Amino acid sequence: MTKSRNGNSRWFQVSDDSRSWEEFYRKRWNYDYSVRTGHGVNCSMACSWEVFVKDGLICWELQKTDYPQIDPDIPNVEPRGCQRGATASWYPYSPLRPKFPYIRKVLWDLYKEERAVGKDPVEAYGAIVDDSKKADSYKSARGKAGWKRVSWDQAVELIAASQIHTIKKYGADHIANFSPIPAMSLLSFISGHRYNNLIGGIYCSYYEWYHDLPHVSSSMFGDQTENCESSDWYQGTYWVVAGSNINMTRTADCHFLPEAKYRGSKIVVISPNYSDVAKYADLWVPVVPGSDGAFFMACIHVILKEFYADRDTPYFTDYVKRFTNLPFLVILDKQGETYHAGRFLRASDVAEYAAEENGDWKLLMTDGSGKLHLPTGSVGFRWEKEPTGNWNLQLKNAVTKEEFDPLLTVLGKEEQRPTVSFSDFTDTFNISMGKTPGKGQKAKELRREVPARKVRTKDGRELLVTTAFDLLMAQAGVGRGGLKGSYAKDYDDLVPYTPSWQEAQTGVSRNLAIQVGREFADNAEKTRGKSLFITGPGLQHFYHGASLYYRNEAVMLALCGCNGVNGGNFNHYVGTQHTRLHAAFVNLSGALDWSRPPRLMNTTSLWYFHTGQWRYDGMGLDTQWAVDAKKLVRFNHAADMNSLAVRLGWLPFFPQVDRKNPINLYTEAVNAGCKTDDEVKKWVAQQFRDGKLDFALKDVDAPENRLKVLTVYRGNLIGTSMRGHELTLKHFLGTHNNVLWDKEPGKGMVNEVKWHEDSPVGKLDLLVNLNFRMDSTANYSDIVLPAAFWYEKYDVTFGDMHTYVHPLTPATPPPWEAKHDWDSFRLIAQKFSELAKKHFPNPVKEVVFNALWMDSPDMLAQPMGEVKDWKKGEVDLIPGKTFPNIAIVERDYSKVYEKLVSLGPLVCKPKGYGSKGQYADLTPIVEEELKHNEALTVKDGRVYFERPEQACEVICQISPELNGRLAQIFFKEMEKKVGLPLADLVADVGDRKVHYKDIISQPRRIHTTPQWSAILSEKGGKLRTFGPWTMNVERLKPWHTLSGRQEIYYDHEGIRELGEALPTNKPPLDMVAIGDIDLKRLGPKSKVFRFITPHGKWQIHSSFRDHWPMMHMSRGGPTVWLNPDEALEIDVKDNDWVEMYCENGVEVVRAVCSHQVPKGMAITYHQVERHINVPFSPLAKKLNKSDLRGGNNNATTRILMNPATMIGGYAQFSYYINYWGTSPSERDHGVIIRKMPLGPDNKPVYQEKDLHKLPVR
Repeated sequence: MTKSRNGNSRWFQVSDDSRSWEEFYRKRWNYDYSVRTGHGVNCSMACSWEVFVKDGLICWELQKTDYPQIDPDIPNVEPRGCQRGATASWYPYSPLRPKFPYIRKVLWDLYKEERAVGKDPVEAYGAIVDDSKKADSYKSARGKAGWKRVSWDQAVELIAASQIHTIKKYGADHIANFSPIPAMSLLSFISGHRYNNLIGGIYCSYYEWYHDLPHVSSSMFGDQTENCESSDWYQGTYWVVAGSNINMTRTADCHFLPEAKYRGSKIVVISPNYSDVAKYADLWVPVVPGSDGAFFMACIHVILKEFYADRDTPYFTDYVKRFTNLPFLVILDKQGETYHAGRFLRASDVAEYAAEENGDWKLLMTDGSGKLHLPTGSVGFRWEKEPTGNWNLQLKNAVTKEEFDPLLTVLGKEEQRPTVSFSDFTDTFNISMGKTPGKGQKAKELRREVPARKVRTKDGRELLVTTAFDLLMAQAGVGRGGLKGSYAKDYDDLVPYTPSWQEAQTGVSRNLAIQVGREFADNAEKTRGKSLFITGPGLQHFYHGASLYYRNEAVMLALCGCNGVNGGNFNHYVGTQHTRLHAAFVNLSGALDWSRPPRLMNTTSLWYFHTGQWRYDGMGLDTQWAVDAKKLVRFNHAADMNSLAVRLGWLPFFPQVDRKNPINLYTEAVNAGCKTDDEVKKWVAQQFRDGKLDFALKDVDAPENRLKVLTVYRGNLIGTSMRGHELTLKHFLGTHNNVLWDKEPGKGMVNEVKWHEDSPVGKLDLLVNLNFRMDSTANYSDIVLPAAFWYEKYDVTFGDMHTYVHPLTPATPPPWEAKHDWDSFRLIAQKFSELAKKHFPNPVKEVVFNALWMDSPDMLAQPMGEVKDWKKGEVDLIPGKTFPNIAIVERDYSKVYEKLVSLGPLVCKPKGYGSKGQYADLTPIVEEELKHNEALTVKDGRVYFERPEQACEVICQISPELNGRLAQIFFKEMEKKVGLPLADLVADVGDRKVHYKDIISQPRRIHTTPQWSAILSEKGGKLRTFGPWTMNVERLKPWHTLSGRQEIYYDHEGIRELGEALPTNKPPLDMVAIGDIDLKRLGPKSKVFRFITPHGKWQIHSSFRDHWPMMHMSRGGPTVWLNPDEALEIDVKDNDWVEMYCENGVEVVRAVCSHQVPKGMAITYHQVERHINVPFSPLAKKLNKSDLRGGNNNATTRILMNPATMIGGYAQFSYYINYWGTSPSERDHGVIIRKMPLGPDNKPVYQEKDLHKLPVR
C-alpha cells in the first residue's frame, strides 16, 4: 500500500505469491461436454435442459431453447424452466441419496437364518411372513433406523422370492405395483408395470388417486382429460382462472398470461386467497373456499337468462343443438304428486325405430313439427357389429337420411306443463366449518313446471317427455312463458341459483356473478367461443370438486360454444395427464403384447379398504341423496356403495375372490369337470350365483384377503399422496403413528363389508422401493434399491403443457450402484424366472376379474342406466353385463424375463394394438419397420429391446403420434365407424418417422392422431396449437359418450338418485359434523380451520422439498399460512411453532402470517415430509401416542370417497384405469390449530435424548 499525493490510501501491492486460486473462478464455467436431458418430475411442464459435465461430475444445467415454432403469430413456448429445475444438479450427489441396495436389518437377519438351515429363497421368505412374531418384528421397525447394505443379487433374490411365495399361497392378485405419471419418464414407468403385469399383479392407477382426474371430463366428454397446450391460451380473449395458481405451479408456461394481456385478453381470477396469479387479474373474485361451484351456478343462471331466455343467440343455439345432449328427449316419471326427470327416450321405446341394432343405446330428438328423429352419433352406433358409418355428428336421421333441425325447447309447443321435482342441497352442510346442525341436513325439494309433449311407445303407453334443455332451464331457476313454481323473479330473488342466492355461499356480491357470467358469454358470442377456463386442484380436490364444481365450469363453456375452439375450452391442469404416446404406453406397460387382460385397479378404493380407513369413515350419505332417491339409499355408506360397485362390475377390486387363490380357483373348476376356459368362466359365475363364492372385498380384513407385497417407484406414496397417513402407518404398515381416534366411527354404519372387532395392524408383508432419495416411502420400506437420477438415464418425456416429445439422456452413468428402473426390473425378472423354474415348472392358468371397461362394448353393458343388483334377484348374474368380466390368463413364470424385453405377438393381430377404442393391426410396422431397425435386436423372429435406449426407440416407432404411417392406419379404421373422411388429416405425414435419436437432437412435435381430439395441422402443413375437441367440432367425430355429444344431462339412475342429473351445487363437507374434528379437543387458545394443501413454489410435491437450494429460498421446513388477525386470536405470531390436529393425526409446523390468506383458512403447501425440521409434538406425548414426532400434511386427512364416482357399466360412466373411479378428496378437511407449548429452553424438541424436555400439555 502507498500514499497518494493528497495523502489518501492507494490499495495495490506488488507480490510474487501464486495466483493459481484465481483459476477456480476462471474455470467455473468450463466443461468437458454437455447433453440434452430433462426432469422426470411430476410438474407437467416437461422442459428440455442442457446438462454440463466436468471431470466426470454433473455441474450445472441450462435451459434449451430450440423447440420448433408452431406459428409465428404465437409466442414461442420457450424459454422453459423454473427455479426447481435449474438447481436439480444438487440431487445426484445429495447426502439423501441411497447409494446401494438396503434391506431392513431385522428382516435380513431373519432371512439369513432361514437360508442357513437349507431353505431355498421362497421357503425362507415364507417361514418369516407366516410367523406372526417374526413378521411383526420387522414391520414394527418400519420408519426407523436399522438398515443393512446388501448386494443387488441378494436384494432381488428376496424380492423375487416374496412374489413367488405370494403367488403360490395367495395369488398374484395380492401383489401390487404403484408408480405415478408415465409422461414424466415413460420407459421408467413402463418397466415396473410391464414386469408386474407379466406376473399377474395389480396395476395401480395414479391419476384419480392423486385426485388429478377431473371426473367431469369423463362424464361430460368421455375423455380422461383433454386440455389445451399452453400456447393455445394466447388465442383466448376472456380467461377465468379458478383453483389454479399458474404462476407458481406452471412456471414455464405462465408467460402466456401477460403476453395474452398485452394482446387485450381479460383475466378473471376466482380464488379465496390473494394468490400469485391474482396479481395478474383484471378482476379478482375472493370466494369462500369450496364455494366456487355456487358462483358458477349463478353465472349459468345469468347466461341462460340473458342469452337464451331473453333473446336468441344463434351461435350458442346452433352449437348446443349439434354438440350437446340438450335437444334429446327425456322421459318424465310420475311419482306421487309430481314428476321427476328420468332417462332419455330411446329408439327401442318407439315402434318406428324399435328394430334398430343397439336400440337401447340410440337416443331420440324431435323437430318443430313434433316428428321423432333418430340422429346419428349415439354410442349405439359406435358398437354396431358391422359399422354403418353413422357414428358422426351430422344432424341427420340415421334411418331416413334426412337432415333436420332439432327442437331445443318444447316451450310454445307443449301439450302439458307438469310440475317437476328438483333437489336443493344448499343447506346440507354449512359453508362455515362447525356450523352445521347434527350430521348434516337432507336435501330440500323445489317444484317447478316444465313444458312437455306426449309420446306413444311401441307397447301403446303414453309418456310425457321434455328436452334436456328445458330441464336445465328449470334446474337453474330461469322462468319463461309463465311457467309456475319456484322460479326466480329476478336476480335479487334468493331461490337457487340466482346471483343473490350465491352471496350467502360465496361471500361475494351478486354483481360479480352477473358481471362474470355476462362478460364470459358476451365475449364468446363475439369471438365464436374464445372464452376459456384454466382450472385446477383448488376446486378439484374438494369432495364435489371434480364432479360438480368442475362440471359447472364445463357447462358454462358448452352453453357459450367454447369447447372445441382454439382459444376456448375447459383446461384442467393437475399433474401430467397427457401421456402423449398413448398407445405405446397402454400396450407396453400393460404387457398387452403377451397377455390380456391386466388387473387394472382404482387405487383410491384399494387404499381406502386395505389401509383400514373405511373403519374410520363416519360419513353417512343422507346429505347426498336427492329428495326422490329410493333404490340406492340402502347403501348409505361409501364402503357399501363401493361393494355394490364391485359386484355389479362398475369398479374393480383386488384381491378378487374371498380366500381364493386365482390359480387354485381355475384348478378347482377343472377338477369339477370344466374342459374349456369358457366352461371355467361359467362355473365361476355359477359359484357366485349359488353363494359359494364371494368377493374378497366382502371380508377385506381377513388375512387371506389382504395385500401382501407392494412395490413403489418413481413416486412417494407414503410421504406425498397417502391421505390418512397415520392410519396407514398403523393398519397397513404396522408401525408407530399418532392416530388420535379412540373409536372407529364406521362400526354400525357399514353393512356390505364384514366388521372384525379387532382391527388388523401391519397388513402388508413387504414394501419395496426404488428411489434416488431417502424420502418417506424409502424410510418406511423393507427394501430400498438405488435408482438412477433423471440426468443418468435414457428415457422419453413429455407433458400436457406442450405437444413436444423430448428425451432424458445420461450425462454420466448412474454412480455407486444406482441403476435405471428398466435395468432394475430386468434383474428382478431374471431372478424371478430363475426361481420359478422350481416352483412353477409348467405354465399355469388363473382366473382374472376386471370391471366393465370404457371404450369397449362394455359401454353397452347395463341398458337404460338402471341399477339392478343380481345379488338381490333383480337381474341375472351375467359376466360382462351385470357382473365383472371373467377372463382366463395363462402364465409361464419361467419366461417372464424373455417377455419383458421383447415384443409379443398379440399386437400383431386384427385390432390387436391401440388405445381409447381405436385399434389396428401392428403387423406392417413390426415386419416392415421394427425388424429392419438397426437400433433394435431381432432374435428368433422377435423384436428385442434389452437396453433402455432400445426400449425408447420401440416406444417412438409404435406411437402413431410420431409414426405417420401408423396414424394413417388408425384413421382409416376410424373412418369405417364415423363414415366421414378423417385420414386426410395426416395425409402430409405418411412418411414421417421420429426416431429416438431425433428427439435427442431436438424436441419433436406430435402430429394428429385418433387417440387425441385436437387437429394439429391443416392442409398444406400450417400448424395449429393443441385445442381439445377441434376434431369433434370441425370433423364431426363424436365424443365417447352416450349421445356422442357433450353430456349436460346425466340420465343414469344412480346419478339421478344423487340429485346430479343436472348441474347443481353441493357445499363442501363439514368435518366437525362428520366427526373427524372433536370439539372437545378445543382449548382456550385454539381454533378450527379449513385445511387447504395447494402446490408450492419451492417444491414439486415432495421433490425439492428436501433440496438444499430450495430450502434456503423458503423457510426450510413445514409451515402453515394463516391470516394474521386470526392468528393473534390464538396467540400465534409469525414463525411460531403450532400444532395442527384432528382425530386422524397431528402435524407440527411453523406459522406464516399473511394478509393474503382469508380468515377461516389454513394453507400448507404440500408435500411436507417428516425428515426435515419436524420436531416432537407435546400433544402426541400427552395422549401417549406411539409416534411423538409431528406427521406430514396428510396426517390430518383421510380418504373420502364420493359415490357419484363409483357408477359404471354405462356409456361414458365405465371404468378404465386412470379414466374413472373414486378420488380421496382432501380439501374438505379441517384442523384445530394451537400454539405449540415449548420446552424450558423455549425451543422445540427434535431428538429422543431430549424428550424429557417435551412438555405434556
